Amino acid sequence: MEINWKQNMNEIGGAFMLSWVVFGMGIGTLTGAAALAVAWMAFNGAHLLPVVTWSHMMTSDLSDVEGNWMDNGMRLVSQAIGATLAIVLATEAGDIETGWAATDMWITEIADNLWGVLGMIAAGAVWWQVHTRCESEWASAFGLMALGGAMMLTGAHEMGASISSMGDGIVDTLVNWICDGLFIGIGALVGVKIDEMLPSGEAEASAE
Repeated sequence: MEINWKQNMNEIGGAFMLSWVVFGMGIGTLTGAAALAVAWMAFNGAHLLPVVTWSHMMTSDLSDVEGNWMDNGMRLVSQAIGATLAIVLATEAGDIETGWAATDMWITEIADNLWGVLGMIAAGAVWWQVHTRCESEWASAFGLMALGGAMMLTGAHEMGASISSMGDGIVDTLVNWICDGLFIGIGALVGVKIDEMLPSGEAEASAE
């Protein structure tokens, strides 16, 4: 597999910016959403957030190991690297205590989190339609602001915090990082399939 270094450097740089600047503003705020949109424009073509990468993975050719899974997998790794570098800088390599603590793995108690999972899938389905139809960084960012309460948007940041904390809670963080993104990606796929099943306006007009 040929590694796309420019693409991965954009992911590292964008994730660095998100962890260093944007997440401190709160992604669910107008300021945070505006900063996210600027980051998407500055690092053109970068996903920056695991939920974006997972949505691309699940709505692309699932049988394409190299072009889809490996390529997007490198994006996920690059996002975690960027977040780690930002956290190391912001905490002066651990001299500044942030109070961060790893969140327990939630997938083992999925029955208790069923409604949350369904919420993630629904949010992924709705947001992916906004993201792919509007073709605007601003629309996507404000869509995430509106739906962010149902989605974990800080997966790479959490991974970076765990890595920079000498692997504290790394297993729980890793599983949550994967599962949070996966369910959003499944939601994106559901939204695409629903859209494909609905008759288009042109088809209805021709039928008349």
